Amino acid sequence: MELKWIPSMSVGEKTIDGQHKTLLDQINKIVQILSSLEEVNMASLRETIHFLYTYFNNHFNYEEAYMAKNKFPDFEKHKKVHKGFVRFYEDFQKELKEKITSKDFSSIEIKELLTKVKKYLGDWLINHIKRMDQEYAKYIKTSSK
Repeated sequence: MELKWIPSMSVGEKTIDGQHKTLLDQINKIVQILSSLEEVNMASLRETIHFLYTYFNNHFNYEEAYMAKNKFPDFEKHKKVHKGFVRFYEDFQKELKEKITSKDFSSIEIKELLTKVKKYLGDWLINHIKRMDQEYAKYIKTSSK
């Protein structure tokens, strides 16, 4: 299932909205890799996994700076959620690397891992944008009036 951006996901900040769209697109790339009837395209997979890790960190740093600048009262709570997500993603990268470098490497195992991660990433990102990110968006919108 492809993840789609909908206007209700907007936080009212152009850069953050653009970053969220890019993250959804990259998660959809993982979906495309998974849907391949052939073996996993390892080059595309590595590129997407690395891009996401870098992009998540850059996005979270930008978003956290935006919240701090606007004195969002739940900033620390939001930041903790971001850190938890990064830990999950780092664990995923480690597990993926172990599977890929194993002498018993199997495309089936990789696809199972990617399916689990795709679901987590998609669910987490959509719920995070629609719930937590909307909290700071609402706060900033109402406090700037």
